[in-house]
Amino acid sequence: MDNSKLMKGLARISPAIVAVTMLVGCGGGGGATAPADKSASTGQGAAPAAPAAQQPKEQPKEQPKEPKKISLMMVYYFAEPPKKDNIMVQKIEEMTNTKLDITWVPNSAYDNKINATIASGQLPMVMNVQNNKLSTILSGVRSGLFWEVGPYLKDYPNLKNLYNEQTTYNASTDGKLYGMPHQRPLGLQMLLYRKDWLDNLGLKPPETIDDVYNMAKAFTEQDPDKNGKKDTYGLVEFMPKLVSQQGFGNALAWFGAPNGFGVKDGKLFPDFTTDEYMDAMKFYRKLFSEKLMNQDFAAVQQGQAWDAIAKEKGGMYPAVVAHATIPNWTALYQANPNAKLDFVTRIKGPKGERVFASNGFNGMYMFPKSSIKTEAELKDVLEFINKLSDPKMEQFLVNGIEGRHFKMENGKPVRTDQKLYDDEVTSVIELLITDWKPKLMTGSPMDEKVNKTYVENTSIAVPNPTLPLVSNTQIEKGSELDKLINDARVKYIYGEIDDAGWKKAIDQWKTSGGDKIIEEYNAEYAKFQKK
Repeated sequence: MDNSKLMKGLARISPAIVAVTMLVGCGGGGGATAPADKSASTGQGAAPAAPAAQQPKEQPKEQPKEPKKISLMMVYYFAEPPKKDNIMVQKIEEMTNTKLDITWVPNSAYDNKINATIASGQLPMVMNVQNNKLSTILSGVRSGLFWEVGPYLKDYPNLKNLYNEQTTYNASTDGKLYGMPHQRPLGLQMLLYRKDWLDNLGLKPPETIDDVYNMAKAFTEQDPDKNGKKDTYGLVEFMPKLVSQQGFGNALAWFGAPNGFGVKDGKLFPDFTTDEYMDAMKFYRKLFSEKLMNQDFAAVQQGQAWDAIAKEKGGMYPAVVAHATIPNWTALYQANPNAKLDFVTRIKGPKGERVFASNGFNGMYMFPKSSIKTEAELKDVLEFINKLSDPKMEQFLVNGIEGRHFKMENGKPVRTDQKLYDDEVTSVIELLITDWKPKLMTGSPMDEKVNKTYVENTSIAVPNPTLPLVSNTQIEKGSELDKLINDARVKYIYGEIDDAGWKKAIDQWKTSGGDKIIEEYNAEYAKFQKK
């Protein structure tokens, strides 16, 4: 999709930077000169010293500035929130001269907490908003509850060039940036597989969709673990909330479907109305009917999918690149030290090599005007975020403290205690808005490949054109309408409905509010195209 017109409309978010030269004047004193002693002109001795009142005053020592107090509401993804005396937070306070008051909220309850906090009127200075199109957030933006920060970013060296055009576009509301997106890589999709199983069967890594099918079949029927039992299957699938990002979304990209919505003749249309979407469903239906994938996929969650790999039942797992990192598979490697994992992202399909682009961010910092009342206060908070985004600070937050969380080997940081790292570092790494994942290093070849792939996948990442657009019907009815399509897709893969049944589900989606969603998205999209 060509977003060039749209990007022009957003240009004012990141205007050209005007270099300002600070001139510091250094001149002589401007006070009256004391009268000269007559003896000086006759050579009869030195002039007397100037009166004490005219002696140069000793400059007072600069007093240390008081730490800036900043309150934040942050998400956490672990069983327990970071401890109040978390050593990383203490170090951050020292390095940024701040006093942080952080309220940690579990991811599962975050949107509800956002709604309750806004309703209470007791907002922190910094809100880590996970969904900037949440109805309460959207209403808040349009009613002036939050600061627009786009025009300020040019004044901060670590922030002014932080975001690429796609991320800025995706994170905007009504063409403006009302927060600081937490950067994440755009190209996330991958297909993880058991490399040792592949080697046992004398196969090569998959390059095409047919290769993926053949590998799934071999992993199911040819005893890839060489235990003499038929107790494995090819593909492990689960049903995430974001279908485009994991599992089935990989197949959609391979077959050439749009990412969420496509564009034809300047008009938007849903991905599930395309032939490519149908082709991906037929591919899954074949895998399912031949029992080359787990038969309970519709009821499986992410953790259970990982268990299937860790317990050596499944051989392939389509998900996001971050899931390939070593710590996720500790249980597998402990149970079987000879196990090997690898992954591919570039599967050739009818339209070449493609992955679906993420939105380029995972939540965003937003700044309520009720807590940050002046522009000066906003600049103080932005300066704190600018310091957090300094490359040295970033590496500190990514790797932790040398000697406590990592040691250096061959010029690379290597973890020394994964549990301590998770407890003290991973739990607070969400404070960073910069794209820290490509910089995460554990010294393993797999993790280095993950980091490299984040960068390489950007060139083949297909964006979703509706991410900055607002459809009130989608906000009101999106969950139930998405469920209607997701349920029909599962039934189609199960073989419970045919092509006609699928078309009936699409028609029901349209008459239940889907047509209104398409209409509203296109109206918003047209506004961007005119800018």
